[in-house]
Amino acid sequence: MSLTRHPLLALAAATITLLALVVFASPSDTYAGTFAPALTVCLDDATTADPNPSADGDPEECDGDNTPEVSSTFASSFGIGEEDTNFAAVVAYIPPDWGVVKGDSIPIGTDVGYLDANATLGLINSACNQVLPVHFEFKNSSLDTTDTVSFDDEDENGTNDFADKDDEDNYLSVTKYPEFLNRLFEDVSVPPIRRSSGVAIVAAIPVLLQFLIFPPGTEINEDLPSDEDLGYPSVTVLQNAGDPGIVPEPGPITDFCAPLVTSNVTLGTAEDGTTLFVNPQNGVHTFTTVSFGQRDADNDGFENSLDTCPFDVNEGNPKETLNGDLDNDGLDAACDPNDDAATGGTDSDDDADNYPNRQDNCPLEPNGPDETNQKDTDTDQIGDVCDPDPDVEDGELSFSRLEAEVTIGDGTGTGGQPSDTACPDCYPYVPGEKVEPPDDGDGGSNTGVIIGVAAAVIAAVVVLGGGAALMMRRRNSAS
Repeated sequence: MSLTRHPLLALAAATITLLALVVFASPSDTYAGTFAPALTVCLDDATTADPNPSADGDPEECDGDNTPEVSSTFASSFGIGEEDTNFAAVVAYIPPDWGVVKGDSIPIGTDVGYLDANATLGLINSACNQVLPVHFEFKNSSLDTTDTVSFDDEDENGTNDFADKDDEDNYLSVTKYPEFLNRLFEDVSVPPIRRSSGVAIVAAIPVLLQFLIFPPGTEINEDLPSDEDLGYPSVTVLQNAGDPGIVPEPGPITDFCAPLVTSNVTLGTAEDGTTLFVNPQNGVHTFTTVSFGQRDADNDGFENSLDTCPFDVNEGNPKETLNGDLDNDGLDAACDPNDDAATGGTDSDDDADNYPNRQDNCPLEPNGPDETNQKDTDTDQIGDVCDPDPDVEDGELSFSRLEAEVTIGDGTGTGGQPSDTACPDCYPYVPGEKVEPPDDGDGGSNTGVIIGVAAAVIAAVVVLGGGAALMMRRRNSAS
């Protein structure tokens, strides 16, 4: 599997020192594109609402209880700036000493957190400059891989099956296991120990966002670290991105881009008193986030997913209306065969394949539903029909590694997991013990692709078991 694809919304609000940032980027002469995400993590008291999560300095932020072996809420933030490329993949690791309560010990439907974000989107072939607030509320969700629900609208009632509700007003994505996850994670040797999910309506579309936590040492993807001392890998899945059986279709969200501002709260204790996370022993504990920026084939500072001329340096900025696109058809003048509105250069679907130019991964060559339907073998967000070598990714992945330290107690101890008395339902992680799949036959070979990995268009950020993501753009077909 190869890392790729594009991400989206992310996580929450707080302050913490950022360490070990590593960034590679290839700016062009016309636009200084970079990939320099920022992360904050801290403990927070969820009952004292921060009036402005995106700004530092409020007394209500980072006011959580850092006493060893008590339940504390996480507050986190993840963001990228105006001139950054968007994410290809992000995965975060909860320190191995943390007490992570197993999902099957938490009642299904329990409120476990929430996320607010300002996503920068392009809607209906317009420039990617429309800021849309998005809110997700997350519920503890079923881990039963045999009791599934389809992502698609198989009952033909006008709503995707995952967004249908049961008699108790729960989304089926909460009470059942989205069946595409069994395909998505088939290469991961163990199932998740926790899953939370939320549904938000964005541009009249139900959007499913899920967070899955795996045991320390689980290899999610060969390109990601799987050292058990990093802790629990937390993975975000947006919609059904990455599903080998995905069938792309045109939609109103035609772009997702930077900047991105998010705030996420992952509860330590549910409103009904259910324990969700438990602080470790006295010490300093490190949260690690590894992320990749999207590919940019022509090094002009605009990622392939946003660049309608991926092999020609843009004349303008696709985040600004009419900038380098005088006929406002969604194609930059660098490759637009006719950029003159007076002579008919305003066709928003230049190749007439039912995908608007800004949503089409080959805007000048037909590859719509009746042809290859956006097939992208190398998952570089350039469709096969216009990719000179569809088996080799065009553009490099930018890389960033961020570490944030959280102090428990006075920070002078050596750490360690909470005791069985403090957290009887926590995952029984034993350092040095190899992660093995269960042998009880209950759907243990849950399989996987991480956010933005392999054949996926995923938008996401994962931190502390809660993350964020939103919107898919040029999705690729597995056919």
